[in-house]
Amino acid sequence: MTMQTPTVEKRPLIALVCRVELLGEALRGALEEVGDVRMFRAGLGDTEGLLRSLAPDAVVVDDEAEAEAALPFLAQSEAVLVQVSVRDGRLTVDGQRLEGAEGEISPESVRNALVGRLMGKPSRV
Repeated sequence: MTMQTPTVEKRPLIALVCRVELLGEALRGALEEVGDVRMFRAGLGDTEGLLRSLAPDAVVVDDEAEAEAALPFLAQSEAVLVQVSVRDGRLTVDGQRLEGAEGEISPESVRNALVGRLMGKPSRV
């Protein structure tokens, strides 16, 4: 008789880099259902170094400059980039604008897009 060891599912690590604190808090609440969230304020500098040290499975940003700063890390990892632009009403995942997301961005739509990509399925927000 063989004893089976219970499998412990590893929760993804999500780096949340936000300029708008209220949006960050709302996103953190939705994303904590999906993984372990570490939130950082945008504009602190050396985003690439921060991400290399943290090695997250996903990066969620609400700032164009932070998305650009994350690109070197993302190019050398398998992490997912979710960019939220409340001003433009856009939600992009790994540079692809999600259909149906225009003007309808909510913490739940960001969560759903991230879950779809982390689970290897295309997003349909």
